[in-house]
Amino acid sequence: EDYRNEPNGFGWMVEIDPFKPDAAPIKRTHLGRFAHEGVVFAPVVEGKPVVCYSGDDARFEYIYKFVSAKPYAPGVDGAILDEGTLYVARFNADGSGEWLALAPGVNGLTPENGFADLADILVNTRAAADTAGATKMDRPEWGAVDPHSGEVYFTLTNNTRRTEAQVDPVNPRAKNQFGQIVRWREA
Repeated sequence: EDYRNEPNGFGWMVEIDPFKPDAAPIKRTHLGRFAHEGVVFAPVVEGKPVVCYSGDDARFEYIYKFVSAKPYAPGVDGAILDEGTLYVARFNADGSGEWLALAPGVNGLTPENGFADLADILVNTRAAADTAGATKMDRPEWGAVDPHSGEVYFTLTNNTRRTEAQVDPVNPRAKNQFGQIVRWREA
């Protein structure tokens, strides 16, 4: 009868193993809680961390990147996503960008600002991204990583609520009905 905490039960990525249909789904909390449109993996390289991207499919929300703490090895399972760092994108006016770590004690994510620990950050990922100073996007949805060049593409569906005062180089149109595609190359 009490639904005050209901929103905190949604927005997680859940892994379902198609090879073990009777196994319980596994929530991958280190990917954060927000309106995931999906998870896009960069090509894995043995001995390097797993990298994946996700868009928060809502107006004025964000693009995220997760980097596993452990390196990839053949045969490793989804547990590699249970430890690592979640980042949020900030796109700069000069066409460059940076990944802002969503981790305790950095980018304003302190107890004084309402983030006592990593759990607070992961449960309240959108608020953490706001505090860190990420770029508010026009509904980031689907993404892809070019396996040859490594360039990352993300579709931004639309944002008819963006005003002229909120336009920036990566979100160049007010009342954006048609969206755009943003592409970047990791350093």
